[in-house]
Amino acid sequence: MSVSGKAVSSGGVICTPHRQASEAGLAALDAGGTAIDAALAASAALCVAFPHMTGLGGDAMWLLSDGHKVDAILGLGQAGGRLPDGGAITERGPASAATTAGALRSWSLAHQLNQGRWGSRMGWPDLLAPAIRLAEQGADVSGSQVFWQHQRTELIAGAPDLQRLCYNANGQFRQEGETLTQPELAATLRQLADAGVDDFYDGDVAWALAKGFDALGNGLTVDDLRQTRAHLVEPLKIRYRQGYLFNMPPPSQGLYTLRALHALDRVDLRAMPNGGADYYHYLVEAIKRQLVNRNLELCDPQFAVADLAAQLSPAHADEDVAHIDPSRATSWREPSHPADTVWFAVADRQGRTACVIQSLFHDFGSGCFAGDTGVLWLNRGAGFNADPVHPNAWAPGKRVAHTLNPSCYLADNGEQFYFGTQGGDGQPQTQMVLATQLIDYAQPIERALHAPRFLQGRSFFGSTENLKLEESVDTTVARELEARGHDVEWLPKLSPFYGQAGVIHIRPDGRREAMHDPRGEGVSLGQTTEKTETTL
Repeated sequence: MSVSGKAVSSGGVICTPHRQASEAGLAALDAGGTAIDAALAASAALCVAFPHMTGLGGDAMWLLSDGHKVDAILGLGQAGGRLPDGGAITERGPASAATTAGALRSWSLAHQLNQGRWGSRMGWPDLLAPAIRLAEQGADVSGSQVFWQHQRTELIAGAPDLQRLCYNANGQFRQEGETLTQPELAATLRQLADAGVDDFYDGDVAWALAKGFDALGNGLTVDDLRQTRAHLVEPLKIRYRQGYLFNMPPPSQGLYTLRALHALDRVDLRAMPNGGADYYHYLVEAIKRQLVNRNLELCDPQFAVADLAAQLSPAHADEDVAHIDPSRATSWREPSHPADTVWFAVADRQGRTACVIQSLFHDFGSGCFAGDTGVLWLNRGAGFNADPVHPNAWAPGKRVAHTLNPSCYLADNGEQFYFGTQGGDGQPQTQMVLATQLIDYAQPIERALHAPRFLQGRSFFGSTENLKLEESVDTTVARELEARGHDVEWLPKLSPFYGQAGVIHIRPDGRREAMHDPRGEGVSLGQTTEKTETTL
């Protein structure tokens, strides 16, 4: 996979994991569109060009910022009125497609806000045109899709719908750069362009989806689609160093990303060598405690009472940091939350930013298309806890605990960072590395994205619960971590297993930078500027 380049511009910038999606978003900016317009165009294009990670049949979360105020959109589906045929939810297959998809409700709400607050005049025919063209004429198969095809050989062999995405006419796995056409998805996108994206929930597309649900036996109905809502909510925030960190409220795990960083705000990281044993030890121990809390507590807040103010209070942060033993690792036997997704972000000429995560839950989602729509459905239902008394247990109309959690940081001096990543349990861990590199160590975005990462637990691969380090971590650091009780395993440098992150940086003087993860082939583009290749 090629090294991701950094885009620099005094105008708009965009960062996505696929070149054709970045180009779709940039075209919207060049046509006078806002950051939301560009994000919608890019999001739709990703649903075509990055089908193993995102799609119309997924969920989405948005952070919207004008540089001063930050709003959040939760575009999450909910459990249907009944369980799938057979009475249980599975990890993959029809019985995993047991929640509705909220992404397009989030598109609809973002579009309304865009027209009302940001003055956009772009309509759905304009915004969906690039995605329709890609679905009809063909999108370039990404290196990421090729990588995950080989990781999921057995899954694909047993899923005829995935074979349509992953096998070429010769019955072989598609290769990077091949052309993938999706005529059924193109027809669905055309209907949404003509009727508006809410047709997905209460129009012709909804009825087509419901017919597919009947065939799958996943328990969903057209009424479940109609009841799906996106919500404009206040993001959570904490004071971190000389600024504020923002993330998503429950049912997102963003609360626990912030709690881990809130504890680290009590630690003088800048006094520690960057990338040293103390650095990794404190980050790992901080997130381990919060993943334990998340696994016990996180659920749909409509079904439980949570005092978020108390959880993000200074007293709670003091308590959390006091549990970190500087010389000894805590034991780790927590169940993992594997997941995958796409992160992307756009900033426009006016300095407004959309920071978005969109997901099918696991890579390739449920593995099932909903009828003849070409829409691959998410397997988010697999995220419910099997224990019927757990706060995250299944219930009709309930939203499942979510791994999605985009972040942003607004510094007191006007500096802004927008960032996120794919990777389930790896999302908060990578965000901690990015936040500390960008804020504590004042690293440029290319160095922050190249910084060696860690992954505690299984996440979305492997069977071990140990601490995985990139091979770019110094071996003496690893030995010291082992001496403190960490069970270290190595993964290759710049491995896709560590997710696909990205950053947009807005400087106080208005200069904008964007860069995607060197662990993938994502592309960052800027208006009226050249894209420069970054090598370290």
